[in-house]
Amino acid sequence: MEENMEREDQNKKGVRYTMTHLGDIVVGALDRFWSAAVSSTKGITLTYNIHELKHKKIKVQREIGQRVTQIRERSPELEIFEDEELSKLFSELGDIENSINISIYERESRLYPGKTMKEQCA
Repeated sequence: MEENMEREDQNKKGVRYTMTHLGDIVVGALDRFWSAAVSSTKGITLTYNIHELKHKKIKVQREIGQRVTQIRERSPELEIFEDEELSKLFSELGDIENSINISIYERESRLYPGKTMKEQCA
């Protein structure tokens, strides 16, 4: 809104005003472009990270399955949740899922500013 009023003022003042303030006009345009580029890059980075985290999650899930199978083959009487390596894998899986959720929330808040997740899904 303010931008439109500023443009109208510039048009009224003429060429002399425009030539005098040409640097300000160019810097303002570059600033708007730079902000949009940074925001877009951040969104792309978040999306890439989400995909990478999902692949990492699948890898950890496979490792959990393999470890459970190893434990059951060696000693079926052992409780699988007493295995330290398996506990670490479950902890890593939880951390990955938290990172995915945080990245998705940040990406969605950038795509739909001012809306809650519930409003976005509706």
